[in-house]
Amino acid sequence: MQLMETVILAIYLVGMTLMGIYFTKRAHSSESDYWTAGKKINTFVGAFALFAALASSSSLMGAVGSGVSLGIPFLFAYGFGAVAILPFTMFLVSGQIRRSGVSTLPEFFKQRYGNSVQIIAVAIVVVGMTFYMVPQLTASGLIGSYVLGIDYTTAVIVLGIGFTLYAALGGMWAITYTDLIQGALILVGMLVLSIIILTQHNGFASLIQEALTVTPTFGDITQPWMSYFGLFLAFLWFGIVSPSAVMRNFASRDARTARRSALGACLLYLIIFIFGFIIAAGGASLGIAETLDNQDMIFISVIETYMSPLLAGIMFAGLLAAIMSSADAMLLAISAGVARDIYKEYIKKDATEKQVTRLGFIIMVVASMIGILIAIEPPQLIAIMVGWVGGGLLSAFGFPLVLGIWWKRANTAGALAGMLGGGLTFLLLVITKPFALVSEPIIAAPVSLILVIVVSLMTPPPSEEMKNQVDRYHGDLINTKRKVS
Repeated sequence: MQLMETVILAIYLVGMTLMGIYFTKRAHSSESDYWTAGKKINTFVGAFALFAALASSSSLMGAVGSGVSLGIPFLFAYGFGAVAILPFTMFLVSGQIRRSGVSTLPEFFKQRYGNSVQIIAVAIVVVGMTFYMVPQLTASGLIGSYVLGIDYTTAVIVLGIGFTLYAALGGMWAITYTDLIQGALILVGMLVLSIIILTQHNGFASLIQEALTVTPTFGDITQPWMSYFGLFLAFLWFGIVSPSAVMRNFASRDARTARRSALGACLLYLIIFIFGFIIAAGGASLGIAETLDNQDMIFISVIETYMSPLLAGIMFAGLLAAIMSSADAMLLAISAGVARDIYKEYIKKDATEKQVTRLGFIIMVVASMIGILIAIEPPQLIAIMVGWVGGGLLSAFGFPLVLGIWWKRANTAGALAGMLGGGLTFLLLVITKPFALVSEPIIAAPVSLILVIVVSLMTPPPSEEMKNQVDRYHGDLINTKRKVS
């Protein structure tokens, strides 16, 4: 057991749990408070919360591990796509989806396309977000087993239960404000580690030279071009198609706040990937990648090599913050999909707000347990698992969502065809593996796009009421045009 690191992690976990307990009464006072923090989150808090939700274990441990083991071009493809997430989201959907007035992504699909699309969307959200829990739990198990001196399986269970507790208790209020702290902790921890690495290697140029000398493959292109492009696409679209990220828009005060939060989060994410590149170079300079059973452990090795026990404990808390801030958002998306979009919509329409939020609590716990069971034997490197989730959500949700906002002619039949056709194509490609690793969305997403357009044009157009709904998504633009005219 690493004593100092264990004490710091324990303090951190207790602090986050106490915050969850503090927000319990407010969160459970209404459905709006539980799922969207009463739609009262400002730009500053929203930017850190969105950044923390996206800056998962994949952005830290996964990016560094894959960057060292698969080459820095893999990290660049990952990083460019991830940093571009937020400006892409800001201009394409943030303001529009906030104006819809809904609280979840499946609820938006119901508003735009109808009940059938909502039900399919909930199923995809539950499966996708549960699987997305796996890389977060994998990372927590790796950290916990190293720091606490316990076996990996026990660490996954203990830490998984820990972050489920405060998310389930405090809902979006607890998740948002714990994410503010977690985002700041991630940023400061990676800044300090990067400065230490650069100082010990006498600057950036010397660091890169040493990394390439010790690990010559660090700068190599090790994968087919489709892998890099597929990974880039999966992360570029992640802020649009991930229910856990989209729900941050619903918590913002208004459409302008949602856009500004996305811009602020983008700047924070850019800084993180600069630090990630420095840390990956520090990992490559150690020359230990081939000696590790799990190459996602490279980040942990870098921390232990370059930092004192006190600083290492703070950095481990930062890594755990990245895991918890993403996992709590996923749990909320899953519970909202089942409790709000299925139970209250179709099973018990007269359910009270307290009944719905209590069911949401139970769903979070169940989803966490399923994620823990899968994470005990994780299927791949962390970054690749997240790439699969991003690619799958893009293939299913990307074009039904974007065309639903920007194209009035998109209808229910087209959305169903695009969602099912894109999602099933993605699954088929993952199972059969005819192409390079994580390249599946290059094929599956265009299939979804073509199906939405072709099927919509071949079937009756949506109602005038639905077309007017699309106009409302673009309220600011329409009002501006009216003023000009």
